[in-house]
Amino acid sequence: MEVKYEVPSTIKESKGRNILSWVDKKIQIILLLPALFLMMVVFLYPVLYTIFLSLHDWTFLTLKNPPFVGLQKIINVFQDVGFYKSMLLSGIYVGAGVTIQFFLGFTLALAVNRITVGHGLATTLLVFPMMVTPVVVGLIWKFIFDYNFGIFNYALTLLGIDKVAMLNSSALALPSTIMVDVWQWTGFMFIVLLAGVKSLPDEPFEAAQMDGASVWQTLWNVTIPLLKPVIIVALVMRIAGSIKVFDQIFVLTGGGPGTSTETVSILLHRKAFADFDFGYASALAIVLTIIVGIVCWFAIRALYSDK
Repeated sequence: MEVKYEVPSTIKESKGRNILSWVDKKIQIILLLPALFLMMVVFLYPVLYTIFLSLHDWTFLTLKNPPFVGLQKIINVFQDVGFYKSMLLSGIYVGAGVTIQFFLGFTLALAVNRITVGHGLATTLLVFPMMVTPVVVGLIWKFIFDYNFGIFNYALTLLGIDKVAMLNSSALALPSTIMVDVWQWTGFMFIVLLAGVKSLPDEPFEAAQMDGASVWQTLWNVTIPLLKPVIIVALVMRIAGSIKVFDQIFVLTGGGPGTSTETVSILLHRKAFADFDFGYASALAIVLTIIVGIVCWFAIRALYSDK
């Protein structure tokens, strides 16, 4: 006598759901593959090609058959006095600019967080400069600093002060570019820190008030420690952006007068498109990438040091 067993319908439904779930997961992966492949190509190809260029003496005269030189181009970068000068200028540009942006942005964030009337207008006005492209910002401020027709020198003459060639003076050109960077990117610091301030809980501040802490004590012992992750993220993003800034300085001064504003990015551009030494420029790009990576690594360590 043959006995037939029937699989309960609940088990069949469970198996069906598992199969459908497995198919759904695989389909998601398959659908993501083209986008992932495109991202890998877009990211990896420039990186690998830059490394390839840095290993060859790729100049205007050796375009067809550049000789392989190994790490010589990277060695040349570290033997170049101009590299260290450009690094110093970049350090001054980043250090001064980001520091001023942070203190202004933090102060404005605390102030705007306390006001109720005109909050939206103040936020819009402060954020607006960073919405303008750096090239346009450079052109605007180049007209403002113009020796003969600029608003800046016109205001000086109204005050009885002699005109100043801000962008043509080797002593004032770099501070002028820093001023422009501060004008454009203080709004970034402001909006990030304002979001951080608004997200802080009320309990620590109420406890500090009950303990009789002053405004400065509350700021130093409560506000800043709670904002540490936000502050580090904002600083990392601005440091990375300032290190590789190019278009704004190029439009304002072109790296001049002389080499007084020739930061690392401007030096890289000159080596590639003026001297046509693509091997050196590629090696310099690799060094710059490593420097930015090291800065980000230290910042991430600082972010998680207390966790």
